[in-house]
Amino acid sequence: MFVPVFRRDHAFRLPRFQDSTTSPEEPEATLPEYGDVYALGMQSAHEVNGWVGEGVDAAGRIIRALEKYPPTSRDGEWDVYGPYDDSETGLSWRIRISGDEQGSNFEVAVGSSKSDMKEVLTGSVDIDGDVRYGTFSMDFDVVEEFELKAGPDVDRTYQGRVDIRFERNVDTELKVVEIDYENFEVTQEYPIKEYFSADSYAFRRNDKGAGAFHLDIVSTFQAQVWSGPERERMTIDLEWNDDGAGVGAGRMLQLEDEGDLAYGDIYLDECFDEHGYFVWRQLNEPYAGAYAEYNSGDPALCPELGDDELPGFTRG
Repeated sequence: MFVPVFRRDHAFRLPRFQDSTTSPEEPEATLPEYGDVYALGMQSAHEVNGWVGEGVDAAGRIIRALEKYPPTSRDGEWDVYGPYDDSETGLSWRIRISGDEQGSNFEVAVGSSKSDMKEVLTGSVDIDGDVRYGTFSMDFDVVEEFELKAGPDVDRTYQGRVDIRFERNVDTELKVVEIDYENFEVTQEYPIKEYFSADSYAFRRNDKGAGAFHLDIVSTFQAQVWSGPERERMTIDLEWNDDGAGVGAGRMLQLEDEGDLAYGDIYLDECFDEHGYFVWRQLNEPYAGAYAEYNSGDPALCPELGDDELPGFTRG
């Protein structure tokens, strides 16, 4: 199943080796390189914003397809489809839809019987001229109760709730994706013990292209050489101007009475140009001393950021 979270195998990768070319005229010409904070933040935004967009499109297609058929019953303004029995899983499913092509609400419920249904997914999709906006909420306690998992998720245990808000303008750069996590946790005991939780996610970009990104998670990062099986908190923050140049800050912080980072908390700051290539980066001590030549660039090249007003979710 698709889980609206930051991928657990992502983390700061230190040291990062630069590609280079040599020639008689230039003995060592270094190719441009994305900063670790920039790459991590933008990859996460690409993945999360991508499946949110796919979810919006899929919900629209399902609503349009169901509306071609007569509902099983009606409940006030709601068209009710089902409950339908799934012979493979032994579960029953029900979908409720209200609204029209310009704006629809939907509810998806599942249960072990038609008389015992629980909502697993609710949401809305609306169209206002060039603007598309809406909300999604998924209850992972219900996902876990009825084992609505597949693939590698089968070995993971989920709990909590995820609430998503989105807005985009199809004719401009404007896009907003906000995610709130309510007691959301993912744990795994086999084949490796893992933990993951998330507090917040936000991507905001205005009509001209200036924007900001924020991610806040707690996880184990034992796949990295500088961490073990204990949990740490990681935050990623990016801010950029209309041209795409900006600044980034990454933090890996040990939790109280917990954490096993090699040299304590990690602080990584970057500036990047309009292509995303870093022009300056700085890692705190003693990591900077342990990874020689990682700190590089010139802070004077950091771009100026204006007081651009960034959008928030204000609809619905």
